[in-house]
Amino acid sequence: SLTYSELVLGGYFTPMQMAKAMSYNPAKVIGLDKGDIQVGKVADIVLFNPNETYKIDKNTFASKGKNTPFDGREVTGKVVCTICDGRVVYQA
Repeated sequence: SLTYSELVLGGYFTPMQMAKAMSYNPAKVIGLDKGDIQVGKVADIVLFNPNETYKIDKNTFASKGKNTPFDGREVTGKVVCTICDGRVVYQA
């Protein structure tokens, strides 16, 4: 949401450039055959609503770590579903 809010809505990245920078490129750096969507590939996908705005609240983090400089910051683009290895592992 921070990347979308600041870099895409700020005009620095297109949504496709953001997706490549956050999935395809890191996978290639560490030698994984992931980061793209093709027939026969494992489904590792994050779906988000690019129109939903919300405030970051460290108290709602799934992680035990609550340290963030972004607590209270309003962002746009909320994750609604995460699919890992073809299984839904998070759904808002």
